Amino acid sequence: MGNYQILKGLQKSAAQDDYIVFYLYRKISIFFSLLFTKLSIHPNYISFSVVFADFFVIYQMYLGNWIWAGILVNLAIVLDCCDGEMARFYIKIESKKRISFAYGQYIDEVAGFVGITLLVLFAGYFLGNLWVGILGMFGLLMNFGSSFLATNLFGENKKKIAREFEEGIFGKIKGRVGFSNGLQRILITLAVLFQSIYVLLVFGILINLLWLIKLWLYRNE
Repeated sequence: MGNYQILKGLQKSAAQDDYIVFYLYRKISIFFSLLFTKLSIHPNYISFSVVFADFFVIYQMYLGNWIWAGILVNLAIVLDCCDGEMARFYIKIESKKRISFAYGQYIDEVAGFVGITLLVLFAGYFLGNLWVGILGMFGLLMNFGSSFLATNLFGENKKKIAREFEEGIFGKIKGRVGFSNGLQRILITLAVLFQSIYVLLVFGILINLLWLIKLWLYRNE
């Protein structure tokens, strides 16, 4: 069995994954992961590269390269897919000799959060309305903080509550739906490509609505 088939088998299933990530970004990430296996790149380095990918987008906006910036917004989420794929690949092939999976998950969460938070803030600034960037950044901070607290306080009930809410709206569709990572990146992509502060404002409103919905959902816990 070649590395492509191994990586394909190690990708999250549709039921486990973000709907958009599974059906869009993982179709691309597997080819990056295949390259990383040939280069023997450690998954933790890929996790660190996620935040640098977003920094590079900020730099492209600073230069006024909006088309490149819009395209590269999606690089971070592709790399975010790759680090998990690579971690599972090395665990399977090398029996955990090369990687601490828990630490890799920690790096993945921190790098992904820092990158997208700063990206949204600077997008608002370069698009001419810093307050919209701050609104989006605040929403991301509240979602990250509330998710962390819910995990520690409610444990597995957190996932059950979210899943029941999603199924109540969308039915038993395969994959996580709602304002998830994939949809967030698509909105930011549109805001940057079309240099639209209004699209970024929609992002800011939705990301804040998300943590408020979570606050309401956990009211009986």
